[in-house]
Amino acid sequence: MFQLTYRALLTLMVLTVFACRVETIQPVPIAPITKEVAEGATRSYMMGFSSLPAALTESAYLETYDIASAHGEALLIQRSPAWADFLPGAKISEQLRSQTLAQKNATSTRGLELIYVLDPFTPETRMGLHGLPDSHHGQTLSNIELRDALVADALFVARNFRPAYLVIGNEINVVFERDPKSYSEFVSVYSELYDAVKRAVPSVRVLTSFQYEEFLGVVPWLPSHTARWNLLKDFEGRLDQFGVTSYPSFAFTNARKIEPSYYEQIRDHTDLPIAFVSVGYASGAGREGINSTTPAEQRRYLQRLLEDADNLNISLLIWLIARDLSYLTTAPENLASELGLHQADGTPKEAWDAWLKAYKRPYNLITSTDTQ
Repeated sequence: MFQLTYRALLTLMVLTVFACRVETIQPVPIAPITKEVAEGATRSYMMGFSSLPAALTESAYLETYDIASAHGEALLIQRSPAWADFLPGAKISEQLRSQTLAQKNATSTRGLELIYVLDPFTPETRMGLHGLPDSHHGQTLSNIELRDALVADALFVARNFRPAYLVIGNEINVVFERDPKSYSEFVSVYSELYDAVKRAVPSVRVLTSFQYEEFLGVVPWLPSHTARWNLLKDFEGRLDQFGVTSYPSFAFTNARKIEPSYYEQIRDHTDLPIAFVSVGYASGAGREGINSTTPAEQRRYLQRLLEDADNLNISLLIWLIARDLSYLTTAPENLASELGLHQADGTPKEAWDAWLKAYKRPYNLITSTDTQ
């Protein structure tokens, strides 16, 4: 059960269909949002949230853009490749065009940098490609048409959005653990993809992401293993950042159990700029003893993370959920319902003050170790 829970947490499949539906509606431009007055030392990292809404309504979805703009600089959007739109002889669908225009409008109007995640693998299992058309059902990235379609979609995103970060393959080390053949095929096409995107839009930071708890082998309901630092060699020379997702409340009973070097050890293995593509920490205790966290523990984790962010001079910090997800009420998905920094009704939690304190510090890209 917990294996499914963890994957459901990281991808939240229920939102894929919802997001595609609401993003075809052109958002109405909003008045400029007044930013907080800058206070304190500069920070090297952009801050933001994903587009996951607190409720399954269009207004709640657009509200995620507003929250990201008022209390950060960046927004994360994730989707599967639009395979059928980029196969030989195909044309880009009206749905993808409308979705792209809506997302561009919603982010540019609010002055947001975009973190775009294009993930080809099946979210629930991380085995096989997701959303393939009937003509290519069961095929893998060994199929040249699918390889070319993935590259073409990545170029479409890079050219149309010019995102700050383009993440190709989310939590790719989980694919390594579940489906080594698919992982190997992805590594091969990623090299081609990276080179193509960098030629077309050199300013885009291109990377893949690694699920940090699985990367270290500390997920309690999965087989333990040594840290997979060797996987970085598979992408050597073609990672602009070391991108991670991290949800330690599902690996440790409380924040104080997380060892002091938990994130600092990254610097022992790579000099790449560090991007926290998505992080989260629950504010409520999980079922069956999976954790014993509280709002105070969530605050302690975020405070610790922000200290590490300064020490490591990271470039990006995306908190997965701005507000708790009111519609995740049944097992196993409800384990993800309390990752927000606000309750679903907008009431702030203890950790929100820590977020605001960090956000009020002026963001200065020049202080970052970014390679761009």
